[in-house]
Amino acid sequence: MAKRSNNLVYLALVFVLLIVLCIPLLGKTYTNYIVIKISILALYGVAFNIMFGYCGLLSFGHAIFFSASAYALGVSLTKLNLPIFIALPAGLLTAVIFSIIVGFLSLRHKEIHFAMITLALSMLFWGIVMKWRTVTGGEDGITGITRSLSITSYYYVCFIIVLFCLFLIYKILFSDFGLLLEGIRENEIRVEFSGHSVIRLRMLAMIVSGFFTGVSGILWAFLDGAVTPTIAHWSFSAVPVIAALIGGPQSFIGPIVGTVIYVIAEDFITRFTLYWQIWLGIVVVLIVLFFRGGIVGTISKKISDLYYSKLKEKLS
Repeated sequence: MAKRSNNLVYLALVFVLLIVLCIPLLGKTYTNYIVIKISILALYGVAFNIMFGYCGLLSFGHAIFFSASAYALGVSLTKLNLPIFIALPAGLLTAVIFSIIVGFLSLRHKEIHFAMITLALSMLFWGIVMKWRTVTGGEDGITGITRSLSITSYYYVCFIIVLFCLFLIYKILFSDFGLLLEGIRENEIRVEFSGHSVIRLRMLAMIVSGFFTGVSGILWAFLDGAVTPTIAHWSFSAVPVIAALIGGPQSFIGPIVGTVIYVIAEDFITRFTLYWQIWLGIVVVLIVLFFRGGIVGTISKKISDLYYSKLKEKLS
């Protein structure tokens, strides 16, 4: 039954991928834009969940890595006039540098203290972005980031990059390193007694998380053709938090499912009211109340309970 269940999962994933690949054939630009947005935010959510779901640390500072890479790309292309093969590594390197800085300042703390420090750093970074007009453009941001690709071509490029990044994150999280991160989440004292440095492991997790968050930030900059302070605000750090809570933080695909629901719900609600945050908040609260482990976590638990109950009946 377990093998059959895995086969069904694989078939479902193939089916979803085929649908995603066929969407541009509809010829609707806005639909393409929404799916690209979902894919970028899904990568953002999975990268964030390295810290939240696997390390057990709630970060409100991931907007720093997301926006830092985007701003570095924008400055490199529009102000320094650097070629794209230099601007891209510059954006990723900036995200990694900021992840090291944030990690150094926050990783010795846990739980609410860690969350508050990352929140404070996020607001500090947003303040710098708003005031440093000569570099960041202040409230106007940076415009003129061209991608030289049609929305359809960028759709497939973005899809391939996101899929490849998700594959890399999957291999990392389901390696020995990923198991150590889960061990830290469950009982960090035992991990320390086994001879591993918890701070070092958390720092590596922060760097990996920051790097892939930086990838999503660069993809976002090319999608919009501009970088604005909106993505540097701490509230943008709440997007992957909400996505993880909706889908399930202790599941790899949880943030992906949560992102799909979040973006579609936001897009649908904003068509009818300007106060979409209220209604979206109600939806999130209901999901958290009735799906304690997130949608994916709750469904997985139901399937697991059903499987073991049938196995118990066979054995008895």
